[in-house]
Amino acid sequence: MNIYRIAEMNIAVQARYEETYRYMQDYLTDSEEYELYIEPTEEMIRHELELGEEIHGYQSSMYICECVAILRVICDYIIDRGGFFLHCSCLRFRDEAIIFTAPSGTGKSTHASLWRKHFGDEVVMINDDKPLVREKDGRFVIYGSPWNGKHGIGCNTCAPVRAIVFLSQAPENKAKAVTPIEALTLILQQTVLPSDKAQLSKLLDMLGRLVETVPMYRLGCTISDEAVTTIYEKIYG
Repeated sequence: MNIYRIAEMNIAVQARYEETYRYMQDYLTDSEEYELYIEPTEEMIRHELELGEEIHGYQSSMYICECVAILRVICDYIIDRGGFFLHCSCLRFRDEAIIFTAPSGTGKSTHASLWRKHFGDEVVMINDDKPLVREKDGRFVIYGSPWNGKHGIGCNTCAPVRAIVFLSQAPENKAKAVTPIEALTLILQQTVLPSDKAQLSKLLDMLGRLVETVPMYRLGCTISDEAVTTIYEKIYG
């Protein structure tokens, strides 16, 4: 059993596969105390295997399925701790986080890489796929996690959220603010909805506060440096 510090939670994991421990090693903690214990069952792992095959058309390795099963437990647990999962690519820039979210294949990672190219060392990648967000002291903070995408881009860090950008591909670069209702609809497509009604109510309340307090933008963009400056000017004025 190993204990990991993820999004300010100590989580104990009893894995079936050694590769799972290596996958999560950047989040190991020396603490012997934990608030959540996860021991994935064969049934849980098989469920992720079948689900992944249905969605992607091929079988993932068993340890990857175990890692996803662990994440699924955390996604349910964190809601009661004032947090949620968000499918996105996020970076830290000037001590704040900018989040880029969109359906898979739209170009989140590509756009984040353009920021790294444009701003250099001012940009630190927090997570390129599956970070966690928590409400803390009146602000929303996004945290890195072991689940950082197929390229493994990210680190064990966090930052308060400055803005959320909903990406789409377009022939020219154009950014505009979106209303809270529109933003809520888009965010719901990029998170995990719990089956428990009480948890769902907590999540919706939390997301309601998020869209009311964090600036939200749509960015139709090309793969260009101009895409970076377009949304930069919208966020920072």
